Amino acid sequence: MSEAGRPAASLPGIELLRFVCAFAVLMWHYQHFSYVGNQPHQFDPTQQPFYPLLSFFYRYGLYGVQVFWCISGCIFGWKYGAVLARRQLGAGRFFLLRFSRLYPLHLATLLLVAVLQALYASGQGHTFVYRDNSAGAFVLQLALASHWFYPLTGFSFNGPIWSVSLEVLAYAVFFAWSRYAGSGWLATALATLAAALAWRYADWPLLECLLYFYLGVLVALAYALLAGWPAPRRNAAVLAAAILLALVLAAPWRYAIASASTLLLATPLAVGLSLALRPVQPVARALAALGNLTYASYLLHFPLQLGIALACGALGVAVPWRSPWLWLFFIGATFVLAHLCHRRFEMPLQRRLRRPISPGPVSAAPRA
Repeated sequence: MSEAGRPAASLPGIELLRFVCAFAVLMWHYQHFSYVGNQPHQFDPTQQPFYPLLSFFYRYGLYGVQVFWCISGCIFGWKYGAVLARRQLGAGRFFLLRFSRLYPLHLATLLLVAVLQALYASGQGHTFVYRDNSAGAFVLQLALASHWFYPLTGFSFNGPIWSVSLEVLAYAVFFAWSRYAGSGWLATALATLAAALAWRYADWPLLECLLYFYLGVLVALAYALLAGWPAPRRNAAVLAAAILLALVLAAPWRYAIASASTLLLATPLAVGLSLALRPVQPVARALAALGNLTYASYLLHFPLQLGIALACGALGVAVPWRSPWLWLFFIGATFVLAHLCHRRFEMPLQRRLRRPISPGPVSAAPRA
């Protein structure tokens, strides 16, 4: 059984969406190759490789983070909501699962970036992309707290970890709220409303993270409700959601496609529709393999960029960011490294760190 008391099952649509979001973030960060130190140099986004084909990802890839938060809320609501409300999962076990999932790779990439940034700064006189690589920032990174105090603290070291640092706080809020307020519709709706109102009046990234996370929990509740409907009614609901998503994405054609309202509406709809995807088993296994690459690719792509920048500096040439060959190498190397990292580093360490956890209701289920 899964943590939510349901039979463990894969969610191939979620895995596909996670991979698409990871790819989108890589496309948004591809612009780092144009940086000299911590400033872009003569950067024209339309000159990025394959721009006519990939312009959507180049322009809006940064919003993959919000989709990631919503996906996490959906998975956590499905896996943990009910069992936390019934107090069948303690804090120690819950956070050990989270620690073993997130921290080993975070620590490894943090140390790697610290070394590479020192090498880059010794030759260039400044760091690459992210400016704050101070001792204080390093301590916050060690605690997975790099963005907890934003804007007093900013992006540092392996910068993409900022969204994960906020998600850690979302896990803590979710644990406490589910345990003491419940995990049903009312409790989840109240948490979502509170996060939305707080974010409306206090533009703090943590509140935005909580809002998207709890929108994902609502999606999980809706999915569980629809699962009990007759097939014709369920299919009609899925079709209606697909039409609504298409309308939401088409509506702002005269405005900005990535407006806050569009993102808030489209994200939970996209996550919900991904749950309805049920491909044949070989395809589902392939999508699960792609989903396995997301966390590693998210944390490895900036160290890879920094290594490429160092190599080009040693050769005395500018990073050829307009080259399609660099794009192909960067994308290919990121996902190959992510696969190796998942198989040879992440999973072995997870198993070792989770050995003290006794068997119980937590078993095979989507990674979270």
